[in-house]
Amino acid sequence: MTPSRSHPVVRRVTDMVTTADAYDGAVVAAAQETLESHDLIGANAVSACLAEGGPWRRTPCGLWLVARVLDVRADPAAADVWSAVIESGVGPEHEARLSRARLRGAAGAVADAYADLRAAVGRTADASFLQRAARLYGRLRRREAPPAARRVRLGVVASSTTDLLVPLLHLLAFRDGIDAETYVGPYGNLRQEILDPGSGLYAFRPDVVLIVVHWRDAHLPAFAADAGARVAELVGSTKQLWETLLARQPCTVIQHGFDLPSHDAYGNLGSVLEGGRVAMLRAINRRLMDAAPATVAVLDLERLAGDVGAAAWADAGYWHTAKQHPAPGALPALVERQVALLRAALGLTRKVLVLDLDNTVWHGIIGEDGLEGIQVGPPSAAGEAHAALQQYARDLKERGIVLAVCSKNNEADARAPFERHDGMVLRLDDFAIFRANWRDKVENLREMARALNLGLDSFVFLDDNPVERARVRAELPEIAVPEVGPDPADLVAALERGRYFEAWTLSDEDRLRTESYRTNAQREELRSTAASLEDFLRGLHMTAETGPFTDQVLGRVVQLLGKTNQFNVTTRRHNEERVRQMMASDRWWTRYFKLRDRFGDHGLIGLMIAATADDDPTTWEIDTWLMSCRVIGRQMEDCMLDTLVEAARASGVTRLLGRYLPTPKNALVRDLYPRMGFREVGREGDGAARFELVLADVTAPRCRLIARGALRAVEVDAR
Repeated sequence: MTPSRSHPVVRRVTDMVTTADAYDGAVVAAAQETLESHDLIGANAVSACLAEGGPWRRTPCGLWLVARVLDVRADPAAADVWSAVIESGVGPEHEARLSRARLRGAAGAVADAYADLRAAVGRTADASFLQRAARLYGRLRRREAPPAARRVRLGVVASSTTDLLVPLLHLLAFRDGIDAETYVGPYGNLRQEILDPGSGLYAFRPDVVLIVVHWRDAHLPAFAADAGARVAELVGSTKQLWETLLARQPCTVIQHGFDLPSHDAYGNLGSVLEGGRVAMLRAINRRLMDAAPATVAVLDLERLAGDVGAAAWADAGYWHTAKQHPAPGALPALVERQVALLRAALGLTRKVLVLDLDNTVWHGIIGEDGLEGIQVGPPSAAGEAHAALQQYARDLKERGIVLAVCSKNNEADARAPFERHDGMVLRLDDFAIFRANWRDKVENLREMARALNLGLDSFVFLDDNPVERARVRAELPEIAVPEVGPDPADLVAALERGRYFEAWTLSDEDRLRTESYRTNAQREELRSTAASLEDFLRGLHMTAETGPFTDQVLGRVVQLLGKTNQFNVTTRRHNEERVRQMMASDRWWTRYFKLRDRFGDHGLIGLMIAATADDDPTTWEIDTWLMSCRVIGRQMEDCMLDTLVEAARASGVTRLLGRYLPTPKNALVRDLYPRMGFREVGREGDGAARFELVLADVTAPRCRLIARGALRAVEVDAR
């Protein structure tokens, strides 16, 4: 017999979800469990409550219950109700988006499902949720490749099981625009996979290799009298693995350092005594970091385990039963670090931190509280938390991250604390760009990206206001928007959790980046007053310097090869070992380019690599032509081509060949070769194209407005 609308259980559930003042997950779960235990999910009385205008739809808990019951029923209307839940802003948005993503995927709307999944994963670090999301991602990927800024072949070799780790690795890589095709070596065969030239790892030909180890793999006793020899032996054997791997397969390597055991019979002595296991592991980690070449990043597992906490990091039960280390709950933090290094290896590191002001940079509202009413620094706890954020931002700026302000405020009010408040750590000259006005922040951010000549995917936006965060996420999904709570002490942690600014190297050019972007603003002012583009460029008084790759510039060369995306005709990611091979070979021609002007020094901003063709010594093939987006539109590409033409002629070369290999980011240079006088000689199905330049047809240098500097660049007409 079908229960009526007045069925007592349905009435009880209705009371549960309509009397709660706000969303309560426990109430919704209990209501659903009550219906299921009485086998009422499909009942007519429940259908009446689910209908438009029904009692459940009138409260946040009831709306969630409607979505969950329709989900269980496999009712197509469930997706629309989840949309209503998301739009209403109640409850955990990541759960609602995951549910909608699953339904959209099942209905064949895979692109929409991917969009929901990416948004959901960006809002939580809960391990059980991420495992569920990873399973959905796996199903979606089997149906259709995800949208991605990068596609990478990732090899994973480990001494522990990776059944839980690899799906999370795929998921968080997807969140950050990376589609990872993965080879996972057999359990426990880490060394064999690297040492055996016929292993599956080498057959896979990975771009990046992740070497997963932990403290047990060091095979150290609790105390060793020959500590120095044991440390040297393990460091030496690890370096040998790197050398073997890099010699056989050009790639980049993410190497786990060693974490520390959670239990040590020697207690504190294990750290104090040179032969203690903890002391030896720390020495090994330090020496590995010091010995790692530019193509190897050592992930600091010791620090990560400390951040997670010893109790959460290690679980002896999981190790003994499943050889799982670290504990499942610690995997999101570990994979976050792995993916951050993967992003850095693929040139996807964020470059700009945009800060809101009120209740973000300081505590209070400057337009209402005034200069004396806002809190920054001691004696208040809130003021100290905001000062800590400022110091963190200042430290980011010192290592090359560009700082900017985007605030709804009167500009004079917004500038006052930076000029006159004693508690401020940041000052106006720490920012490359400062936007304080009453315009929509989305439009301000778009304009800031244009002014800095950077993609929105270079930006991180930190704002205490959840409404502003939601709007930026919805309108500008390329921008990373950390989730922060009401406690200002969480601001720094929110930035740390995302690892947005992870890098493998640090160059002098990085440290000068904020100054470079600020002087760009001065250049833009000159551009706005110049009568013509040529007058503007002539007024810059530009000078170029060029030379072959050397050890002195190698770090910056590898960095540019790894991260330059927009002005890059092939986007080939050569690692340090491969570049060294080019430098040592007569077949390869390499050049770096620097640029300076009246406002400042841009540093090393361009690279060209060419090689003699295998079948024709009078032909050079352009392997790499890239340039920093900071100097686009300055005739630097003309200067670079003139340099190449001059060198080719001096070597008896009569023809240059170039290829354009399209990526999601380099449409900017799609027409570069035709614009430079090359003739198209072939096109491939994926949009790639081949071009030719006969040097006899080049009668004069292209660049007239960049003079030669300390090293001979090109002969120019500087009239």
